[in-house]
Amino acid sequence: MHTRADRLSFEAPLAEPTTLVEQARDLVNQRVTLGEVIPVLTEPELLAASDALLLSVPGFRELHAELWDPALPELEALATLPEGSFGRCYAAYMAHYRLTPDFFPIQSELDPEATPTRYAVHRLNKCHDFFHVLGAYETSDADEVAVQSFVFGLAPSALALFLAAASVHPDILRDKYKHLRDIYEGRIQAHDFVRGVAATALLGARLESLMEEPLDLLRQRLGLAARTDFRPGHPGENTCSGRSVPAFFTPVAAQVP
Repeated sequence: MHTRADRLSFEAPLAEPTTLVEQARDLVNQRVTLGEVIPVLTEPELLAASDALLLSVPGFRELHAELWDPALPELEALATLPEGSFGRCYAAYMAHYRLTPDFFPIQSELDPEATPTRYAVHRLNKCHDFFHVLGAYETSDADEVAVQSFVFGLAPSALALFLAAASVHPDILRDKYKHLRDIYEGRIQAHDFVRGVAATALLGARLESLMEEPLDLLRQRLGLAARTDFRPGHPGENTCSGRSVPAFFTPVAAQVP
């Protein structure tokens, strides 16, 4: 049976790293779903192009060479950091939604022989909640699609590999991960994709070491523009963690609550 992914007006994958983002942009323009990018962007040629593209991001080559993988900071310690810092906002966000750093079901093992793209998969997984805070994304169903659209702009093939692995992970069938199952049907949001493309410096940033940085200045340094689609006080339907709560972020997406 043919899927919509089979029918996408997409030429055979090219191996040039500079074309990968353009191919991803073409998919976004076709209003594809997150699930539909998996067979397209996990072709060997595009994974090689992804490796080359990632190694061109300032700081990422060093991270990959070291396989830099520090422990996540303790939330209790982060809550004592100065008001307006990245770490304190992250701790407040996690408390607001009653999330723990190990909430995400797929805790990937870091292979010492990991390619740049597979190392990026590990980093994207581990830093998922950091991206929520840096990008001012709630945990609503709509914003889970938006934050993955943002990540698609950061590293298209790495996200496709993650989605492929998550789709067959046994924990994805648990009730509390309904939002993760649902994102495969979500259409990639163009605005968030563009934000991700502009913020690729995130991939080379040692985010766990930047917790004391003022959040607004860190966003600026990493190229994160404000969300033009931000709707104050409207968290939307929320199945993440099994409950709905008021939105965490203020009307101005770049402002710390």
